[in-house]
Amino acid sequence: MKVKQVVEFEFHNVYTSWNALEFSDSADNSVSIKMTDDDYLSLANTLEKKANRIRKERAELAAEEARAEAAKLEKENDDEL
Repeated sequence: MKVKQVVEFEFHNVYTSWNALEFSDSADNSVSIKMTDDDYLSLANTLEKKANRIRKERAELAAEEARAEAAKLEKENDDEL
């Protein structure tokens, strides 16, 4: 039988050393994860993909908001004529 424990806390700080990744929250609770070089490379790839997805979504949202603002200004200009 496997026992699984899930611990959740709000991210506040992260530190990486030669063999561990440590997270802490504002109440000074911490989690330390032992990592190999290959683990760090895998984490870097995962973070890069996630960051690129977030950037793409934010760019799409900004473009959509810019289009909406341009349409609003165009409508206001048409109403003034």
